[in-house]
Amino acid sequence: MKILVAEDEPGLLQIYKVLFESHGYKVMTTKDGQECVEAYEAELNKTTENTTPFDMVVLDYRMPIKNGVEAAKEILVLCPDQKLLMVTAYSGVLDSKGEKLKKMKVLSKPFDFDKFLATITDELKNA
Repeated sequence: MKILVAEDEPGLLQIYKVLFESHGYKVMTTKDGQECVEAYEAELNKTTENTTPFDMVVLDYRMPIKNGVEAAKEILVLCPDQKLLMVTAYSGVLDSKGEKLKKMKVLSKPFDFDKFLATITDELKNA
């Protein structure tokens, strides 16, 4: 299972990486929305048709260059079936952001890391 993570706080990004890797996931990390989209496109070019390059993309909402919503929209244009999880301290961030984004799972910060991992696991089981 492969997860792409976009988070601009280096300490939190490292925690995500260690957490996911300790549970057997392959993890690619990025520090902003633009880097996330570029990494996504690079991995997409390596995959076969009709498959998503990652099992899950985890996006922070507030990031430099491109925020999580902007990155999510670009990813969904490339791969409409990509599973996305937005982590944010801003409730209601996806209100009126379009039908595609309403399918995205949202987890509010601060959160318990066990709940975070359970959310990812549940979403991947429902794939």
